[in-house]
Amino acid sequence: MATNVAGRADAGAGVGRLPVSLKLGWGIGAFGVAMLMNGIAVLIFFYLVGILKIEPALAGTIVFVSKLFDVATDPIVGLWSDRHASPRGRRRPFLLWGGVVSAASFALIFSSPVFDSQWLTAGYVFLALCVYTFGYTVFNVPYMAMPAEMTDDYHERSSIHAYRIVFVSAGSFLAAAIAPAIIERLGRTEWTSYAYVSSACAVVILATMMTAYASTSRARFTERTSAMTRLVEEFDAVRRNRHFLRLIGVKFAQLSGVQLTQAAFLFFLVQTLGLSFDILVVYGGVLTLTTIVAAPLLVAFSKRFGKREAYYVAAGFYIVGVLSWAFAVEGEPIWAIGLRGVLIGVAATGNVVLAMSMLTDIIEYDSRRTGVRREGAYTALYSFVEKFTAALGPLVVGFALQLADFDTSLPPDVPQGGNVDTALVITVAILPAIMGAIAIWLLTGYKLTESELAAAGPPANTAKEET
Repeated sequence: MATNVAGRADAGAGVGRLPVSLKLGWGIGAFGVAMLMNGIAVLIFFYLVGILKIEPALAGTIVFVSKLFDVATDPIVGLWSDRHASPRGRRRPFLLWGGVVSAASFALIFSSPVFDSQWLTAGYVFLALCVYTFGYTVFNVPYMAMPAEMTDDYHERSSIHAYRIVFVSAGSFLAAAIAPAIIERLGRTEWTSYAYVSSACAVVILATMMTAYASTSRARFTERTSAMTRLVEEFDAVRRNRHFLRLIGVKFAQLSGVQLTQAAFLFFLVQTLGLSFDILVVYGGVLTLTTIVAAPLLVAFSKRFGKREAYYVAAGFYIVGVLSWAFAVEGEPIWAIGLRGVLIGVAATGNVVLAMSMLTDIIEYDSRRTGVRREGAYTALYSFVEKFTAALGPLVVGFALQLADFDTSLPPDVPQGGNVDTALVITVAILPAIMGAIAIWLLTGYKLTESELAAAGPPANTAKEET
C-alpha cells in the first residue's frame, strides 16, 4: 500500500497553492460523505428502535457488527487504491463506484421491510448496512488520500480542509437537521417518512460524489513506481509512526464521545426534553454557520500558534458544549439550544480541519523520511477509527437503554422517564465529556510541527497530473 516517491520529478500542478476550483471540486465530495455519516449516525438508532421496533441492544449490536466488516474492507481498499493503475488516476475510479454503491445503500437501509420477526428485519438491515459500509469505504479511503498527493505545502493542506469543512457542515446540516425536520412534517413515527426522505437524500449524495469525481480529473496524483507488497509490513510501518499513533488516539477518544451523543440524541430530544425534531433546524443551522465562520479563524490561529494549540481550543469548546446537555431541562429555551450549536460548531471545525491537516502532515512526514508514500494505509486506518467509533455509539446506547428497560411497544416519543432519562443523559453528555477530556490529554503528546516536518527532508516530488 505504498509508492516509491524517488523516481519522478514531474510535480505537475499543485506542488504549492492549488486553484480554488480544484479545492471546491474535491471538497464537494465531503458533502455526500457527511450526509452518509451523519444521516446514519443521527437517524439509524431511532429508526431501528422506534420505527422498526427492534430491541435496543439488538439494534446497537447489528450496527456494531456491520462495522466490523471495515476491519477487512478498509485496509483492502487502501491497498487496492495504492496499487491501482488507471489513466484516470489510481484514486478517482474508486470515487465513481463507491459513490454509486453508498448512495443506493443509504436508501435501502431506511426502506427496510418490516417482517413479523424482529430478527428477520434486523437481518435485512444488517445486510444493507454491510453494503453501505463497503460503498462508503470504497469512496472515502481513496478520497481522503488525495490531498496528500495534491500539494506539498504545509499550510495549503489546512486550506484544502478548510474548504472541505464548508461542505461537511452543509452536508451534516442537511442530513442531521433538515432531513429530520422533514420527517417531523411527514410524521416522525411513520415508516414511509424515512423511506421518502432517504431516497431524496440518496440522489443528493450521488450527485455530490459524482461532481467530486468529475472535478478532480486534473488533480495531481503520485505514481507507483515500486511498492512494499506485504500488507503486514505496510501497516507495521504505519504503526511505528509515533505522530500517527498519537493522532489516532485523539480521534478515537473524541469521536467516541461524538458518536454516543449522535446515537442517543433524537431519543434525548423527544424523551428527556420534550422537543420535536424541528429544533434540529435551529441547532444544526447555528452549528453549520459556526463551522463555516470558525474554519478560517482556526486555520489562521494554527498558523500563528500551531495546529495542536488550535486543536486544544476546539476540544475545550467541545467539552463545555457537550457537558451542558446534562443541565438541560424539559422545554429548554431556543437560545440555549443555539448557544450549544456555537460551542459544538467550533469543536466540529477543529475535529475536521485540524485533525485532517495533521493527518496529511503525518503522511508527508513519513514519505520524506522513508521515500515511500502510504496515503492509502494511513487513510484506511483513520477511516476505520471513524467508522468503528460510529459503531460503538449505537452499541453503548443500545445496551444502556436495554438496561434502563426501554419499552419498544410504546410510540418512540412517549416519555418513559426514570432510568431511561438517566441513561440518555449519561450517553449524550457525561460519557462524551469524559472522552473529550481524554482526547485533550492524548493531544499533549502530539509533537509534529512545521519545523520538524521541514527537518525530515525536502518534499517527495513523484507526481503526475491526471488526465
